[in-house]
Amino acid sequence: MIRIDRVHGGNPSDGVLDFSASINPLGPPRAALDAYHAAVVEIASYPPAYSQHLDAALAGWLGVEPEWVLAGNGSTQLIYLLARVLKPRLPVIVTPTFSEIANSLIIEGIEPRALNTTSDCNFQLYPEAAIECLRDGADAIFIGRPNSPTGTILKIDEAAEIATVCERRDSWCVFDEAFIDFVQDAHSSVAFAENRKCIVLRSLTKIFALPGLRVGCVVGHPDAIGKLRDAIEPWSVNAVAAHVTRACLDVADGFVRETREFVCVEVARMADALSQLPGVHVFPSVANFMMMEVKGELIPGDFGKHLLEHGIGVRDLRGLPGCRAGLYRIGIRSKSDNDRFLQATRSWTP
Repeated sequence: MIRIDRVHGGNPSDGVLDFSASINPLGPPRAALDAYHAAVVEIASYPPAYSQHLDAALAGWLGVEPEWVLAGNGSTQLIYLLARVLKPRLPVIVTPTFSEIANSLIIEGIEPRALNTTSDCNFQLYPEAAIECLRDGADAIFIGRPNSPTGTILKIDEAAEIATVCERRDSWCVFDEAFIDFVQDAHSSVAFAENRKCIVLRSLTKIFALPGLRVGCVVGHPDAIGKLRDAIEPWSVNAVAAHVTRACLDVADGFVRETREFVCVEVARMADALSQLPGVHVFPSVANFMMMEVKGELIPGDFGKHLLEHGIGVRDLRGLPGCRAGLYRIGIRSKSDNDRFLQATRSWTP
């Protein structure tokens, strides 16, 4: 059984350089800032109760029809919506992963089971293990692509294989693709969302650096999306968030390409530098963050405390289901910020 975990990254103390959240290191595109200021005039009026215009804009960006998309107040709201509407009896979550997936199910009185990946295989999911869970009776499986905090990604053909088995067995297949836009040569599971049992979560918060506005969407077959649309709360997307998101989509192609190029270089540079330090192991990552293991802590959390003394906050993963003491997730930031992190890490001794 997976327990509730409410610890998250982000929102550090004043003056702390935040590596605990995984947001685009380039910040919001200029078009988003301009749209934010222009949207001020809209705050005195109600937005549409349901976000059909934003759904259509997101559908155009994702290459599907509008009835296949539902926008919400960040992907987390949509995760809770899925738990409430799908109500799986025997769900399986590939762990470690974003804790709100399990939390949403537990709150609905559902006990999710964990399919644990391990450090021995760099936390990579093998499709055979997921398919075996389905054969054992799982009626829903939740998979991060790429997964946070591990930075691993299930290949698109492997994702398609699992989704096909799910449809055949009348089980739900949910891919959390909140970080897919950071992945070089990414192939989204949206490509086979016509599968009636496949649902894909996407986040605008991460790639466009909009955590304070909260925008995400869910993509799937119209039959499933229709049920979700009937159950979602009205006014889930505020007027400013909708306005800014549409502006982001207008510049998305170039902005995403620039982001991927920067992140790819910095992830490789950071991983190389950290791997040379004694007692530090870096797990491979395709995303804008990486998971590292720090060995030799006399007291769990010592490394994180050391970084805080240097004005740096990281995500301590020891309380996350499927993780252990000594594991940390760090988000990629600007080159100068990353250099400051490396300097502080080099000064740590157990």
